[in-house]
Amino acid sequence: MRKLKIGYLLSYFHPFKDGTENNCLYLATQMVKLGHEVHVFTSDRRDGKIIKEKYENYNGIHIHRSPTWARYQYYLELNPGIIPLVLKHKDLDVLHIHSFGFMMYDMILMLKKLLGHRTVVIDTPHGPFMSLDSYPMWQKAMKNVFTKIEKPINNLYDGVIQVNTTQYPWIMKSGVKRRNIHFVPDGIPEDRFREIDNKDFIKKHGLEGKFVICNLGRVLEYKGQDKVIQALPEIVKKHPNVVFLQMGKDHGWTEHCLELAKKLDVENHVKFLGMVDEDDKLRGLDVADIFVLPSEWEAFGIVTLEAMARRTAAVASDCEGSLFLVRPENGILHPWEDVDALRDALLKLIEDDDLRNTMAETNYKKAVRLTNENIAKEYLEPLYYKLWSRKQPITV
Repeated sequence: MRKLKIGYLLSYFHPFKDGTENNCLYLATQMVKLGHEVHVFTSDRRDGKIIKEKYENYNGIHIHRSPTWARYQYYLELNPGIIPLVLKHKDLDVLHIHSFGFMMYDMILMLKKLLGHRTVVIDTPHGPFMSLDSYPMWQKAMKNVFTKIEKPINNLYDGVIQVNTTQYPWIMKSGVKRRNIHFVPDGIPEDRFREIDNKDFIKKHGLEGKFVICNLGRVLEYKGQDKVIQALPEIVKKHPNVVFLQMGKDHGWTEHCLELAKKLDVENHVKFLGMVDEDDKLRGLDVADIFVLPSEWEAFGIVTLEAMARRTAAVASDCEGSLFLVRPENGILHPWEDVDALRDALLKLIEDDDLRNTMAETNYKKAVRLTNENIAKEYLEPLYYKLWSRKQPITV
């Protein structure tokens, strides 16, 4: 098969880590292993940290970074240098953009079409533009206006990927025709299944003899870590050995969670470790008896899949990503704001060893099918090639 020149365009990339960044890194890494030429176009900064290298070859991935002039929260990004950076690579076979709603990306998409580049342009929006419900009135008004502007632009994509099977209704509302929507789930590297010793980790964090409820991810209000803490008082009354272990970078919500734990007199049952390396992440997931993801919204939930790979039962909110990953046979879902339902779900699994262990084994088997190695070969390569072949001139 022909080797493709593939570009990925997203706000943040290695060494920055979150769900979208990790997903793109895993995919780009696998495409390099399969022999394709891979370029990533991204910002050079995040949260005050600036990467000096404007170009870097990272494990065969060509990373091109452009200075972001200004940013307000997530979507409002002024990064004009990214436009010529991408357009000068006019020989890209595939340009895979991550997320709807970025003005700079919309301009690149439109210019690619106007300039007649034969590049296949694909988007994985991950979620709808401004996906949460809890926005101030002025932001909701902005969302309504911008969504209308985006509709004809989103229709220009050659393909749009839904990462779970329930996303196509809002993707179609965003301006994409149903026939252009393709299902490709997120995945994790096979490395997430490797064995690792956790004795020192258990000792270091005082987890001997503890029943561990684990959460992995950024500490943000919409991620719902405070909901677990609210559920803890009644849980620890019945099960004093329960500990809530959180691993992930603080985004301004850790202090609130720790103050809440102190107020509810469960501070001795809460451990926020902050950002951990990949080895300690696996150790923490191995120590966990239950993985909990009480987010207001997730498109997929790679962290849940990582926990599943470590044979852990799951409790999650009924957001669309968890509706895809967590079924009755491998976990329990609860309404996002219903702390009582979250508490009852956790208690059910704490008190039913057979159910919890059965769910953990089911999770492992499900995770094995969702590795990047499988996804790249069985889904993404055929999708890239199929759409690319349509762009080629007909020869007689």
